[in-house]
Amino acid sequence: MRCIGVLFSLVLFFSLNAQIVIDENFGDWDNSGFSVEDNLNDGVYGIDFTRMKIDNDDTYLYLFFNTSKEINLQSYKDIALFIDIDEDENTGYKINGMGADISYFFGSRYGFYYRNSSSNQIYHDDIGLISLPTVTSDSFELAIKRQFKIGSYLIKLTGKIKIFMLQDVQNGDKIPDDSGGIEYKMNNDNLVLPSFEMEKNSEEQIRIMSYNVEKDHYFDNEPPYSRLIKAGNPDILCFQEIYNHSSANVRKKIQSYFGGNWYDAKQGNDLIVVSKYPIIKTAPIGGNGAFLISKDGKEILIINNHLYCCDNDSGRQKEVDEIMQFVRKSKSGEGNIPVSKNTPIIILGDMNFVGSNRQRKTLILGDISNEYVYGNDFLPDWDGTIFEDAKPVTTGYPGTFTWNSDNSSYPKGRLDYFIYSGSVLQKTNGFALFTRLLGRDILDKYQMNAEDTDNASDHFPVFVDFKFIKPMAVKDENNNSQIVSCFPNPVKNTLNIKFNNTRYSTVYISIVDNFGRIALKEYRRTKEGLNIFRINVSSLKSGIYYMKIIDPQDSTIIWETGKIVIE
Repeated sequence: MRCIGVLFSLVLFFSLNAQIVIDENFGDWDNSGFSVEDNLNDGVYGIDFTRMKIDNDDTYLYLFFNTSKEINLQSYKDIALFIDIDEDENTGYKINGMGADISYFFGSRYGFYYRNSSSNQIYHDDIGLISLPTVTSDSFELAIKRQFKIGSYLIKLTGKIKIFMLQDVQNGDKIPDDSGGIEYKMNNDNLVLPSFEMEKNSEEQIRIMSYNVEKDHYFDNEPPYSRLIKAGNPDILCFQEIYNHSSANVRKKIQSYFGGNWYDAKQGNDLIVVSKYPIIKTAPIGGNGAFLISKDGKEILIINNHLYCCDNDSGRQKEVDEIMQFVRKSKSGEGNIPVSKNTPIIILGDMNFVGSNRQRKTLILGDISNEYVYGNDFLPDWDGTIFEDAKPVTTGYPGTFTWNSDNSSYPKGRLDYFIYSGSVLQKTNGFALFTRLLGRDILDKYQMNAEDTDNASDHFPVFVDFKFIKPMAVKDENNNSQIVSCFPNPVKNTLNIKFNNTRYSTVYISIVDNFGRIALKEYRRTKEGLNIFRINVSSLKSGIYYMKIIDPQDSTIIWETGKIVIE
């Protein structure tokens, strides 16, 4: 076992460099936490742990770990976590040279709190567990509360704690290998929640909602649903699990909330779309549905989904293969809904991604499983790159879960998705509305109750704001300048921009992240003729970015890119 940090001790004291967010991006772990690397190939049976990292803020304890192969953490029964919260080997459950006060077995989906020679069974809701992803992976991150109650006992994770994980089988691997676990000292950094906006920044943007309302429960218990929908104030509403009511019934409810004229359509058994803008065409995709919507003459193709649940990986794979075949045909001007070049495409809904990661890869990468039936693989975005995963943040929480049921054995998870063509759409905002964790000020302002999401569906309403962007270089009539090319894309270190100009001038180059935050900015002088700018982007984290070139004299946008992928 090798420790990264202070080599003579397993205890590490330092301030938090970045807020950990449980969102499957993992980049926030690069400069945060205490890291332990495990010996390779010492897992005789099953998996081999390779690395674990630990971090915390004043509310949550965070863990990250890697394994040698992809597993489904929620069903891999042997992986267990043990935490000693009082530095006393003689209390709790004696294992690996420590007295574990808390254990949790991820695949079995329960654990124990040990006290005074007795044990109390605990579940995910007792400790506030969230672990992502919910599909197979070789990397996982999780959070648990630092303070929670088990029966009459109030448990607090303060000061020093000890942690270790193992595959609980004979000769199973553990991390760390050394007896006694990892000793970690809690810091007192404040929780910093991811930002989101309850309202759109501009009417030029479009807000889309996806909401699984749980078996027509919207019609049985409308008040909490109505408050959530009115607070989100979407332009297009995509519902799942409305089986026994028509789209006209739903439209009438939406019109009663917001007034005006709305449009509606239904596909499959339970998929309904209600829109401010005309729905000009619909088509089935197996049990899912496509809806072509026109906003001010600009068409948007939305594919609303409710994929097969639970252990039915093969059924879900067939569905996502069908969806991507439909996308390919639509882009080629064929099929039931042919679209013109650079039409925005959004694939959303309750995806039920709880098994193999293969289905997510199909939708994002265009990696079709059954090519014999559904055609060849293809890069699905208009610019020859992959689709993007919006990953809306959960309100009041440092994570991106969209489903929660305290009474289920399964912990919180991300089941609801927005996957989209980032070459022509920029996500400017996104959130899964979880009222239980919202502040009183927001609840009062938007006339919601803290228990609204709990009293409505087990899924949260998910809202994402999009901005239409230009997919390619455009000529500016004022200064006759033009982008020739921007390469390579994806890029690791140096982004090259070829830029034609008819005069000497100064331009402002701004690279922003998916949330619209400026990640890099530079001023550059241009000469007459061809200019080649080389922008060092090695300091940027992996992800999706957008670039603007601006005339600083009057803030005119000379050129605006589609997405830039930083590897």
